[in-house]
Amino acid sequence: MLASLVMAGGLVTATSGSASAAPDDVCTNPGVPVYNKAGNWAGNALWNADPVCGVKGDSLGAFDAAADGYGIVAYLSKFDGTPVRSVSTAGHNSPYTAWKSGNLPEDQPYYMWGCLTKGGAVSNCSKSIIVYS
Repeated sequence: MLASLVMAGGLVTATSGSASAAPDDVCTNPGVPVYNKAGNWAGNALWNADPVCGVKGDSLGAFDAAADGYGIVAYLSKFDGTPVRSVSTAGHNSPYTAWKSGNLPEDQPYYMWGCLTKGGAVSNCSKSIIVYS
């Protein structure tokens, strides 16, 4: 739903498929920015409640924008902290976007956030935002 796309602060780009190169169509929300240890933007955690531009609905995305040796991992959880899903760009050259989809009950709130990842460890996590299925 467009409301959930705009709630996150506007529109940015995304590509189709479960994993792909850098975004190139204006289609998805900007999600949550993730910054590296120097304070520079490294990528985003992304959310699509409904299908758009080839990305399935209820999709969590991780976009790695920086060739800095780190990947981006995105997380989605229920309000009680129960994990729902995660997706990572680890092991891929940036720029790269990875998506993970699966149907969720409609109009339910979730927390979403992103972190840097390297060698299985996470660091520099963003603040979480509320997204809706």
